[in-house]
Amino acid sequence: MKVYRITQFITRWGLRPEQAISQAAGKYRVDEEKITIRRQALDVRGKRPRAVYTMEVPVENGTAHLNGQPKVLEIEQPDFRETLEKVPANRIENPVIAGLGPAGLFAALTFLEKGVKPVILERGKPVEERVRDVNALWNRGELNEDSNPLFGEGGAGTFSDGKLTTRINDPMCGFVLEQLVRFGARDRILTDAKPHVGTDKLIKVLAAVREYLLSGGAEIHFNTRFTGFRENNKQVLVQTADGKTLTGDCLILAIGHSARDTYRLLMESGMAMEPKPFAVGARIEHPQGLIDDIMYGKGNRNRFGLPPAAYQMAWNGENDSGCYTFCMCPGGEIILAVNEPETLCVNGMSSSKRNSPFANAALVAKVPVSAFNGGGPLAGVRFQRQIEQDAYRLGMPGFMAPAQRAVDFLDGRMTVEPMATSFTGHTYPYPLHELLPDFVVNQMRAGLRAFNHRVRGFADPSANLVGVETRTSAPLRILRDKENRRSLSHKRIFPCGEGAGYAGGIMSAAVDGIKTAIAVLRQ
Repeated sequence: MKVYRITQFITRWGLRPEQAISQAAGKYRVDEEKITIRRQALDVRGKRPRAVYTMEVPVENGTAHLNGQPKVLEIEQPDFRETLEKVPANRIENPVIAGLGPAGLFAALTFLEKGVKPVILERGKPVEERVRDVNALWNRGELNEDSNPLFGEGGAGTFSDGKLTTRINDPMCGFVLEQLVRFGARDRILTDAKPHVGTDKLIKVLAAVREYLLSGGAEIHFNTRFTGFRENNKQVLVQTADGKTLTGDCLILAIGHSARDTYRLLMESGMAMEPKPFAVGARIEHPQGLIDDIMYGKGNRNRFGLPPAAYQMAWNGENDSGCYTFCMCPGGEIILAVNEPETLCVNGMSSSKRNSPFANAALVAKVPVSAFNGGGPLAGVRFQRQIEQDAYRLGMPGFMAPAQRAVDFLDGRMTVEPMATSFTGHTYPYPLHELLPDFVVNQMRAGLRAFNHRVRGFADPSANLVGVETRTSAPLRILRDKENRRSLSHKRIFPCGEGAGYAGGIMSAAVDGIKTAIAVLRQ
């Protein structure tokens, strides 16, 4: 479908969507009913905040006058269902999916759209039960190794608050957002420049998706860990930890970036894999009010009714070194995110209201393959685990997180006085510059100084580092063919999503799940 895309349409901040559409209709002489808002961003430059819109209008006789106008582009807008309709019917009847995170979930939804009923294995629990296990971990230190912030229905993104910001520019992103709204997310995610669901809302969305999948004929096996496979010319036999064998046409591996035991069994099965770069570091936390004043100007958030401020920063050094922030949680909290005993790892989360007095983000340094190469595909896993075990051991008893003021981290000194934090557990003072590898520390320090120079106050004495953050992405890649997405070593296996090394967040993992399911349907 061809549309005219209107870019950089600016209004004052605070207008209702229909008011912005009315203004655009008047300026471009188009019926209001024909205008769709695709994106709304906030511009705080200048004396007053402004809303910056991207809108779309169908290409037809009544809109032809838009052609060639400034800030108007004629583009082809692919439609998911039109794409799927072009996929020929085939002999795929019984695909098996290992993992019910974003990749597995959207692969399953795609199959149902084509009338194919998948069988889904999820090592963790349904999200309602998973919430109880997560709270037991946070409140009492009781770890369930298969049901925790990293494993269970919805994957790791469930307890990373459903941030939907992505750097990929793929038309399938629109389908992902539409489906989330269909199952209960607020419709504002369809247009927000930085869409966000919130863990509290995402739990309800996931339950609704599950009911839809089951009503459509999909099978979901919770508390069922994938432990191996055998394939022949026509089928793949999938083994589970409880001794069952399921038969499928193919197996989609949507296992998530923390399925370390699964990585090992895949390697032992001869799966084609290779190590890949990732990043490690800590969470940096500020008072949300400080970030608001830095990003908006002092007092402007309340003055103009602005949302809690967010940021994204990056510093690139020589020889592909660098430091960056990601998974920023305005009005959020730092959470314990572990799935293995005697390890310590943190992440960030926020509710739909984003009303915590703290803001946090991952502050991480690049870890190239050369930093851990020589030990096979699992060398990166061992690199991550060693840091996590050290962080846990130093804080015993229990899952305590090492913390240090950002200014002390820069100056190489111990933080003596405890600082206020949103962390769901307890912290202990420890010099993170002695815990993390030297090359990581050097990059984080260079990044912090650069960010503080760029945004004065970022390294304020109130900024706190809470460690460690090691699960930024998969430390390996399960190799697949670029065209048909089959494993390079096993023709009935389709590696998929973040755990296979092909995505970096909810949106990109979901899109990879969609495209992998389409690739399977085309076989």
